[in-house]
Amino acid sequence: MGMGWKVVSDVKPYLAMVLLQVGFAGMYIIAVASLKAGMSHFVLVVYRNLVATAVMTPFALYF
Repeated sequence: MGMGWKVVSDVKPYLAMVLLQVGFAGMYIIAVASLKAGMSHFVLVVYRNLVATAVMTPFALYF
């Protein structure tokens, strides 16, 4: 049982980086699609910051 937890512990940083890159790619795709559809750059920045705040707030309150 100890060996399995060590593997999970060793893989966590790599998994976090892969998920971070997936998040960046998703944001890029959404940004390009919305800007091509005519959204203002300023509105996109505000929405991006609102989403980031909504995602980070529970972690900030919990930890």
